[in-house]
Amino acid sequence: MADKKFWRCNVCNDIHYGIFGPKICPTCGVENAYVEIDKSEAKNLMEI
Repeated sequence: MADKKFWRCNVCNDIHYGIFGPKICPTCGVENAYVEIDKSEAKNLMEI
């Protein structure tokens, strides 16, 4: 079973936690905009 990771939309900074980033960002609608980020970056973005 694959491990879940944190993903960030490089357009609107939406954070997703899952095996893969969404194909289309549910917040801004951009396609293929998610990049993998580490846990500390996700934590920092969620605290803003």
